[in-house]
Amino acid sequence: MVRSVGPADRPLLTALLAGTWRRHGLLAVEEQIALLSSGASLMAFQGDEPVGFLGLAPRTTTGTAELWVDVALIATAPDLAVGRVLGPLLAGIAPTWREQPITGLVCLTAQDWLIKALEAGGFREVDRVLSYTRPTRYPLAEPPRICELHEAKTGHAETILALNAAAFGPLWRYDERTLLSWLLLADHAVVAELEGRPVGFALTTLRLADGHAHLIRVATHPAHQGRGIGRQLVADAVRYAANAGAIGLSLNTQSSNAPARRLYEALGFWPTGDALSVMVRRF
Repeated sequence: MVRSVGPADRPLLTALLAGTWRRHGLLAVEEQIALLSSGASLMAFQGDEPVGFLGLAPRTTTGTAELWVDVALIATAPDLAVGRVLGPLLAGIAPTWREQPITGLVCLTAQDWLIKALEAGGFREVDRVLSYTRPTRYPLAEPPRICELHEAKTGHAETILALNAAAFGPLWRYDERTLLSWLLLADHAVVAELEGRPVGFALTTLRLADGHAHLIRVATHPAHQGRGIGRQLVADAVRYAANAGAIGLSLNTQSSNAPARRLYEALGFWPTGDALSVMVRRF
């Protein structure tokens, strides 16, 4: 049996997570509560016992006809076949969006058991997310100064949202809440201006446990790409990480984004070997 869940079901979710190693996604209590409150998450039962959870986070981006939903948390009982649990959970999604049909589900994972189960459930790998790193001990040549970089503050939120929407397709745009949380978490946020007009931004955080800084997001407006603005933004993030005492700067990009990969490798980044499969199921 599969049903929708709410905040009152947190003890059931806690018990399921505590009793299984087959889980994917964020496990912080506040994130569990948000998923239980989304109105979209589902739980599977065998009798009265919870045997599966599908935590879904619908994106809330405005101005796009596409509605993508992130698979934020999956857990299945260890003594049942994954497909036996995940199949009914996926089948239970359709009634949830009667009024606003969804474009598809997105799940980023490196776990083989989950990739196989998602494939059996109609998901397909559409891309891979690669991790790159660059030690800060290596000097970086100063790139040409194409634009002016200014500190981004909360007053720049709408500017950053607009640049993000222009630079990324719906699948990679994420929603406004996510982007604004990145802006608030960033230790170094800059907006690039060319002749007084915003043309790009970059968000960097120092909050990694391994001593690295992380370039959360970098974007250049499509009308100004290919002019060196992205190079200037990434170089600025490298300098910031070095000055802040980080041992390196890490970032992620899609395997399919050849221009970005060439830029990062030209600036001394190299792939770490870590990769996430981008699994998508369209409806």
